[in-house]
Amino acid sequence: MALNSRPLRAGGRSVGLLVLAVVVAGIVGSVVSYFMAGVFPHGPVRDFFFKSLAIGIPNFTLNLGFATLTFGLSFAVTTVAVLLVALAVYLWYKF
Repeated sequence: MALNSRPLRAGGRSVGLLVLAVVVAGIVGSVVSYFMAGVFPHGPVRDFFFKSLAIGIPNFTLNLGFATLTFGLSFAVTTVAVLLVALAVYLWYKF
């Protein structure tokens, strides 16, 4: 019995393309936030759009004696990155 090797699709669209678009939009949003933060003056508008919020699981270290394992995952999320990710998802559904 052969495994089905067709790409995962949702409504005729590739889910892999959606994942790629979300990752690229998040990276581009972070880069744009970093560079645009230098243009805006200090104040609440700059803080809202360009200050990042750390979300994730804190580092956890497990020392087994012969090996040390460290686990953790975190994301630095900005408003611009969230807007670009939302735009990427919208465009994926639209087209």
